[in-house]
Amino acid sequence: MKPAIKDLMDDHQVILRMLRALNGICLLLGEGKTVPSADLDAVLDFIKTFADYCHHAKEEDLLFPAMGEVGFPREGGPVAVMLMEHEQGR
Repeated sequence: MKPAIKDLMDDHQVILRMLRALNGICLLLGEGKTVPSADLDAVLDFIKTFADYCHHAKEEDLLFPAMGEVGFPREGGPVAVMLMEHEQGR
């Protein structure tokens, strides 16, 4: 596997771990329990900084153009779906 793709896949694992932690926070809040605001701030910072600024930037600046070079259209198909998901996340 090429190192750049492995790096993106590793990023996905880190993001999934944070999403599991966020799910735990949501469950606590759903039970009426208190969650420290610092924990919520940390999750938000992670999403903005790591998931969007770092990871999504790698995909949008490197992966998606490379996919376009081998025939994946930017309009429609998987690239368009991933771009839509990035926009929804923002």
